[in-house]
Amino acid sequence: MQRSNLLTILIALYIAAELVSNVTAGRLVQLGPLVVPGAIFLYSLTFTLRDAVHTAGGWQAAKALLWGGLAANALLACYGLLVNVLPKPGFFQDAAYQAVLGSTLRVVVASLAAYLISTALDALIFERLKRRGVAVRVLASNAVSTTLDTAVFVTLAFAGTGAPLLSLMLGQIILKMLISLVLIPLVHWVRTRVGEPDGSRPLAA
Repeated sequence: MQRSNLLTILIALYIAAELVSNVTAGRLVQLGPLVVPGAIFLYSLTFTLRDAVHTAGGWQAAKALLWGGLAANALLACYGLLVNVLPKPGFFQDAAYQAVLGSTLRVVVASLAAYLISTALDALIFERLKRRGVAVRVLASNAVSTTLDTAVFVTLAFAGTGAPLLSLMLGQIILKMLISLVLIPLVHWVRTRVGEPDGSRPLAA
């Protein structure tokens, strides 16, 4: 598979995963003692997909993905808010749409801020460690980005509401890192398929 084709597929999967995660995040899931958003599994995939795009397309692709993902998330959030405030016919029941797309401004801001901060640091760390193996790059960048993403979002969205902030953060961070660990072979596979963006031979994992 050509680098450009693989890069296109990875970017499409990343944007789709981001948007689906935003839509399903409001459905809480009980996993033993943990309560997490329904999007936790798919959203955790986005951190490794970013690393895969970075591997296939390099630093420029990683930066473009950051802004493209931010624009897609903002479009979904803002358009959802717009649709929900537009007048509806009397026979139409919109409770389901309000529940899925009716995020408050505070949650939207928290989501976009968490995305921007965590994605920028993820890309920066992954780039700085470009001479290291795949496992080191993925784990180091994702450890920072998943922690910051969770901490920033939970704090901005729920601080002052009485929600158990530390409990919400801890469960999500653990699950995100476990999924990142499982998905390391995806990034390794991408590098073995396309090598390094500068044309150099793939590095040992």
